[in-house]
Amino acid sequence: MLRAVTFDFWSTLFVDAHGRERESLRAGVLREALRAAGLVATDHLLGESLRASWDHFDAVWLHEQRTPSCEELVGAILAFLGATLPEPVLDELVGRFERLVLELPPEPMPGAVYTMPQMAERYRLAIICDTGYSPGAVLRELLEDHGLLAPFAYTFFSNEHGMCKPDTRVFVHTLEELGVRPGEAAHVGDIQRTDVAGAQAAGMAAVHFVGANNADAGRSTADVMVRHFDELPQALGSLSCAGC
Repeated sequence: MLRAVTFDFWSTLFVDAHGRERESLRAGVLREALRAAGLVATDHLLGESLRASWDHFDAVWLHEQRTPSCEELVGAILAFLGATLPEPVLDELVGRFERLVLELPPEPMPGAVYTMPQMAERYRLAIICDTGYSPGAVLRELLEDHGLLAPFAYTFFSNEHGMCKPDTRVFVHTLEELGVRPGEAAHVGDIQRTDVAGAQAAGMAAVHFVGANNADAGRSTADVMVRHFDELPQALGSLSCAGC
């Protein structure tokens, strides 16, 4: 019987239409920080340095099964630029980068705001999120702003634990916090490698959510696939009764 459901954050609970705008804002913030330290960089060089930080993120995420902190990503930017910032300027830059997601926030996935409280009445709920520039503390603020924090009994953000999906320890730890066994839980997410395969390797059922990102749909090994949050209760009910 299904007793718990865990959810990915990006492209599952929240959909982001402001990625490019936020990256442009990030470049402007970086330019000002460099200027405060007496340094100048062209727009092209700023853009390349930000891409270098994402390359660093991908390398760590794929090969080390952890996600770099915002401070580490900023360090990758400065290393690319060959620049050093005074500690106060660096601290301010990191803090601003961490909170830019609140200046240009993503939106809850359609249906999530009213579906989550209903699901919390039936299942123990948790979030399992691989973080980037925005740490768990900031993403919890975003959840709270939309009334989406209260339904979740536990929130796992990778920057707080030194490991990320698809490491099975992430799922096992979260389920231990919820007080359920893997066979009593399902994970909902949009990426085959991390959400679907990771959850299944941990002994959970996997729901592939393709409402915002369907890039992996053709190679999904999920137990069930859904496109909208309205479909989730029935999909989870079918998993719950799979062994009936």
